[in-house]
Amino acid sequence: MSLIRFNILALTIGVCLSAMTPQASLLMKSFHQFSQSPYSDQLKELVQIKLETGGQVDEVLKLIQELLDSLKQDQVDDDVAHSRQMAVFDLNISELEDDLSRLNTDLANANVLIQTLAELLVILRETILTYEKQLAILNEQEQFIRNARAADVKAYNRRVEQANKVINALTLIIEKLSRAVDQQTSEQDRQAILTQIHAECHEQFGPNHPITILVKLTTRFDVPTVQRILEKLEQIRDGANKSLNEDIEAEKVASDNFDTSMNEIETLRKRLSTDLENLNQQFNDKFNQQKIVLAQKEQLLIDIPITEELLRLTKEQQEQYHQAYLSRQTQRQSEIEVVQKAYNLVFDHVDSVKKSEDLTAKLSS
Repeated sequence: MSLIRFNILALTIGVCLSAMTPQASLLMKSFHQFSQSPYSDQLKELVQIKLETGGQVDEVLKLIQELLDSLKQDQVDDDVAHSRQMAVFDLNISELEDDLSRLNTDLANANVLIQTLAELLVILRETILTYEKQLAILNEQEQFIRNARAADVKAYNRRVEQANKVINALTLIIEKLSRAVDQQTSEQDRQAILTQIHAECHEQFGPNHPITILVKLTTRFDVPTVQRILEKLEQIRDGANKSLNEDIEAEKVASDNFDTSMNEIETLRKRLSTDLENLNQQFNDKFNQQKIVLAQKEQLLIDIPITEELLRLTKEQQEQYHQAYLSRQTQRQSEIEVVQKAYNLVFDHVDSVKKSEDLTAKLSS
């Protein structure tokens, strides 16, 4: 852009000025002291064109001043733009670094959570298996108790039936024996009754049953002996009644215990089933949570490299932008130094010419 300004300035000077004065020749000699560079060479060429066209050196000074002011303003504008853009880069880099830190933290937390969930799922699975096994054992115990209870009831019914049979038979035998030992009963009738009783016992209990054998003895003894046998049979009947009553009471207790056991088993089953249902729900919830965290981890493993690459590119862009700014700054500073030196030379020349003209005027007066 500075070269363009030179060309415009040279055109302006060419239009406005004519022949180079002796003072201008002296000024050009001073310009030859400049260090050699494309910029300084163009500036010397500009001044030379101006001086060769003659006069108006102060106008050249004004144009150089404008060029110097323009260069300085360009640097100020570039500084402001550079400051703003660097702030934007810094903000973007800070945000990317924060994002990267957050992503890495999220990844670390995800790894910890995945490990925790995996361990918890193992514990839940083992607990679920334990509860399922306990339920199976409880069901087996219930079935065993029910089978045992059914067997006990069946045996009880058999005992009650047999006891009632014995009691009824004994009651009938005792009644008949009581008639047989009655003093009003004849010997012939007594023997007939005893024979009938023996036959009934033989039919009811079998030939080798103790009652059958005991009744059979009554046919061989006198009335007092039969009376004693009768008393013995009453004792047997009373004992059978007592045993039956005790068996009935025991059955009631067994029935109550069975009902209590069934209620306890059902209560325990409900509790185990509820706990098992809750455990399965927890397992499903944690399993689904693990799936979500694993998906989040996969996304983080994608996002982190992208963010790292974006951060790297942003830093590179900032560095490239800054280096370009430094390059422009260095170049512009060099141009400002050249133009400032040219301005000083022209200014000193103008000042010297003015003083010479003032001195000539005084001498002429």
